[in-house]
Amino acid sequence: MPIGSLFSFLWNATISMSFQLIGFLLTYLLHSTHAAKNGSRAGLGVTLIQYGFYLRGSDDDDTAVPAVAGTSSPDGYSAPADPNAHNYDPSNSGANDAASAAGASSGWASISANEWLSYVMMVVGWFILIRAISDYLRARKHELLVLGSPEAARMGVVSVFAEGEQPGRVV
Repeated sequence: MPIGSLFSFLWNATISMSFQLIGFLLTYLLHSTHAAKNGSRAGLGVTLIQYGFYLRGSDDDDTAVPAVAGTSSPDGYSAPADPNAHNYDPSNSGANDAASAAGASSGWASISANEWLSYVMMVVGWFILIRAISDYLRARKHELLVLGSPEAARMGVVSVFAEGEQPGRVV
C-alpha cells in the first residue's frame, strides 16, 4: 500500500473529525494509503477526546443555579439571587461536625460515573491519536529507507542495496 502525503493524512483526519463516527467509518473503510488510514484514526482519537470533554462539561450544567422566573431584564440577562439570603449558624461550621464529615465525599469517591467515562474516553482518544501519528511517521520513515533518498541520509537512516539494484525499484 502506498504511503500517501501529509495532505492526505490531514484531509482524512479533518473529515473524520467533522463527521465524527460516520466520518471515521467512511474514511477508514475507503482508505487507499497509510496516510488516509492513519488520518482517519487520528480523527477518531480527536472525536473521542471531544466526547470526553462534552461529558465532563455536562456535569456543570446540572449544578447551575436556575434563574428566578420573572427577573430577567430587557437585554435577556436575569438578576442573580439575593446573596444575603442564607441561614448561617457559626456553631455548625462543618469542620467539627461528624454528620457533615460523614456526608462529605473526597478523593476518588467524589468522581461520578460521567466523569470516569469522560476521563476514559479522553485517555483512549489521546492514545489513538498519538498511535496514528506515530504509525504514519514510521511508515514515512520506512518509505525513505526503502527509496534511499537524501532525506533518509540526513535522518541517519542507511539503506543497503544489492549489487545492480536501483533505489527506486527496490520494494
